Amino acid sequence: MASTTEQPKAPKARRPRDMALSMLVLIIPVFLIVAFYRYLGHETPPTVDTTEVYGSVQRAGQFQPLKPEGLPDGWRIASATFTDGILRIGVTAPDDGALQLVESANPASVLVPAIVGKTPHDDGETTIAGTTWHRYSQGRPGERAIVQTTGNRTVIIVGQAKEAQLGELAASLTA
Repeated sequence: MASTTEQPKAPKARRPRDMALSMLVLIIPVFLIVAFYRYLGHETPPTVDTTEVYGSVQRAGQFQPLKPEGLPDGWRIASATFTDGILRIGVTAPDDGALQLVESANPASVLVPAIVGKTPHDDGETTIAGTTWHRYSQGRPGERAIVQTTGNRTVIIVGQAKEAQLGELAASLTA
């Protein structure tokens, strides 16, 4: 019996064309899923309900909170927390400006360095909707802030947004 030794066949060489076709088969479903997701309108993040957080502030009785009311379309509440006597409301402006509304019974001398930054530049006062606010810049890179102290409540609006948006949020605050 004669034995024949067959040489194993070398694997077939893959061509760049085969790789491109494989990638195309994977990419097409991904694009279809993204397009369908956008078509259904799931691109806009949800707005947070602040009812429970404001209820916690009221029950704590440390200060009377101000709430943003009547903001035009495009504004949304992104987050809301109340911890250690500090109310924080994250707000997104229409052009993706990110703002934070901070309220507390802590005095401005304590709250401003903690929220705005250790060495903010004092830009003077401004009047918004009949209320005097103190303006700060250069506390944290790219951010500006306005601060109001009334009675036992300090209100700070800080973020990377246009100064007009800070004013618009401040003008919307009601007790």
